Amino acid sequence: MSSPLRASTLALGLLGTFACGSEGASLPVDTVSSTTANGGAGGVSVASAGGAANAGGFGGMPATGSGGAGGVGGGSGGSMPDVLSHLSLAMRTGSGPNDGTDKNELALCLTSTDCFPLNVADVNDFRVGELDVYHFDDVDLPLAAIDRVELRSQNGTDRYRPACLEIQFDGKPVYCEDGLDVALGSEGGIEVESYLDPLGLHLACVTCYPEPVTHGPLVGAVTPTSARVMVRADATRKLNLRLKKKGAAGQAAIVATELPSPHTDFTAHFDLAGLEAGTAYELSLDVDGVPSTKGTGSFVTPSPAATHPPLRLAFGSCARLWDQPIFDSIAAVTPDLFLFVGDNHYGNTPDVGGLRWNYRRALEVPERAALLATTPTLAVWDDHDYVGNNTLGSSPGKENALRVFKEYWANATYGVAGTPGVFSTYRWGDVELFLLDDRYYRSPESDPKGTMLGSGQTKWLEDALLASTATFKLLVTGSMWSAHGGETWADFPGARTALLDLIRDKAIGGVVLLAGDVHRSELRKLRRKAAGAYDLPEIVSSALANPGGTCPASSEPDAQTVACFDAGDHFATLDFDTKAADPKLTARLRDVKGATLATMVVLRSSLK
Repeated sequence: MSSPLRASTLALGLLGTFACGSEGASLPVDTVSSTTANGGAGGVSVASAGGAANAGGFGGMPATGSGGAGGVGGGSGGSMPDVLSHLSLAMRTGSGPNDGTDKNELALCLTSTDCFPLNVADVNDFRVGELDVYHFDDVDLPLAAIDRVELRSQNGTDRYRPACLEIQFDGKPVYCEDGLDVALGSEGGIEVESYLDPLGLHLACVTCYPEPVTHGPLVGAVTPTSARVMVRADATRKLNLRLKKKGAAGQAAIVATELPSPHTDFTAHFDLAGLEAGTAYELSLDVDGVPSTKGTGSFVTPSPAATHPPLRLAFGSCARLWDQPIFDSIAAVTPDLFLFVGDNHYGNTPDVGGLRWNYRRALEVPERAALLATTPTLAVWDDHDYVGNNTLGSSPGKENALRVFKEYWANATYGVAGTPGVFSTYRWGDVELFLLDDRYYRSPESDPKGTMLGSGQTKWLEDALLASTATFKLLVTGSMWSAHGGETWADFPGARTALLDLIRDKAIGGVVLLAGDVHRSELRKLRRKAAGAYDLPEIVSSALANPGGTCPASSEPDAQTVACFDAGDHFATLDFDTKAADPKLTARLRDVKGATLATMVVLRSSLK
């Protein structure tokens, strides 16, 4: 992501000991050079809990050997190279009323001149009580040159108090201190312009987070025999995922193991296979052999194809406010599947660090995290969780947005060979979802040959629709299909008409349109007057946590509004009964407490 501010590389001291043990955990000692735990010229080693106290440290400074108090320590993986490639760190701001800062520019220094600026682009970091994460690629710093852990105030105009700092070298934990007592700044008195830890690299704590599993689990794409699960840790640690049938006695079996990488912000994806259809499972995590109290979840696999019981799908978009009680209401209606339909956060940034900050922050909302740990969830994006308001396929940073989207969601697939993006198909029983990417290829509205999807994704969608045998086919996009609201498919009349004509000309039945974006919720019908065409239901679910839209005051020539709600937050549920004599979809718009506001019943016989 970033490179250090570096005047020159000076070997000003020798790194002696990493005291990386942890009381309460039996862990192996990882030796990352040929030197002993007492430290020595030109080498680095990891000492076990309580070992090698005051054994040389940085350039004569003492090192601690006390280790962290309980839990997990040391991290996992093989030997550390002699040259630091990737530096990661997390720092928690103090919880006092004036501990945060808006102005103080901070840096972490590992030598007198190798300093790494701490700033997440487009994010108000260093807020009271919150934790910020920083990654630096291509550091290329010899371990033997590292002689300090120093926090520097670059301008010092606003006092800042750190509460905890943890550092990872190429993913491995090498430093954790939660007993910092310093005020960084330049105004004198209690403030100091720099803080040099006298203990050097040491592990006085396990992590600055409550525990090493920091985010998740997030249950993603689930099939009758498989599931994807995303989890984030604080460092490269051995994550074992355990799984058992709900209610089964005994300890769950380890079914998958991952070592999260700093290059993916320590997110890991577990791909589980060999599951049983129509079965409820409970999952849990071990971290370096120690059970995680946070990393627990559950899911139910779809039933066998022969039965296809009724499916309940919930969806919504636009979660800007950090207070999100609506997710408790979504969980209360027990959907089989949940869809995020864009604007899943409001980062409005092309920066990798800023995008990750927003995904981590979103997964820290308790109600949201609880739903995603227990309900299979899929997602597409719209502009605000892409790279910014009203952004297009030509907008800089879209590759960053796609990279981080893949890190923090667990869809089955993303794009196709030669055509990247967040689009994919997903089937649950007799219902198939066509998750569309409405940003990566979107052209300006002024383009007379404008496109929402681009040629590659359009061809993929046409082929997928023609191949589908599903009773209902849901086209899912962040942008509305009809005109009201701005930034809709109606801005690209040629592309929209071509798609709708394909549905008509190829007699593709069962198509339903889902959308978000406009901060209101609607039940609509897109009118199709041409012979052989049918009216397409359009269900708009917005906002989950961002009210403020306005229902249209007038009708449209090609769309009928059945119901519209613009006060408060909303979500939608879709109940599919595909075993009825005439299969039907019952769409309900619901308020923040889950109460039904409006209902629309769509019979399959009307969609052909």
